[in-house]
Amino acid sequence: MKFKFCGDRDAPDWLLAEMFTISKLSSVRVKLLCGALVERVRASSSVSTMTTTATTSTEDDAGVDYAKFHKLVDGAVTTGDVEAVIAALEYTIESAARYDVDERALGRELEQLGLPKEHADAVCKPYGKSREALREALLRGTMRVNALKDMSWGVTFASDADDEGALAVRLQLNTTAHGCLDVDVSEEKFRVLLGELKTVKALMDAESAA
Repeated sequence: MKFKFCGDRDAPDWLLAEMFTISKLSSVRVKLLCGALVERVRASSSVSTMTTTATTSTEDDAGVDYAKFHKLVDGAVTTGDVEAVIAALEYTIESAARYDVDERALGRELEQLGLPKEHADAVCKPYGKSREALREALLRGTMRVNALKDMSWGVTFASDADDEGALAVRLQLNTTAHGCLDVDVSEEKFRVLLGELKTVKALMDAESAA
């Protein structure tokens, strides 16, 4: 069976396996977990990669504070299960937002995966409240590794000795992680790049309009 929140693909096997674990928690705890995860996703996209902070022993490399989530669960499941539940809920929330699935459709699909209705509602309520904010946060985070802050360009001459005197385009990229970068592109390659970028933009516009 295909699921909208999975991009009209089958749900991952590992996600199916975690539905039973999630159902062992109370729906109130699931709602609290999802509310905390929604805030985490929204906050994480606004953190610049230029800023480095020391993580505590309760955080993994992605900055997930599992101690906080353990308190919300309060011993209802094992330590290993907490991490698996967090991964499953975070995947569900982020994937649903990425594919712009409304909360009612998400609830139906979670029930089809075996999650009790009250638990599916507990996931969907905090998700539905922040759906647009989540989409904006994920969009801001798509190039977070080395986000492009600004770009300028100009016509120059090719630096390659074989093409000396030929026109080229110099792109100046101002990135968050590596500062300003100069990229020289020959006229021919620039035309190819421009054509490909226009094709990608047309596909994105068509997807947004669908």
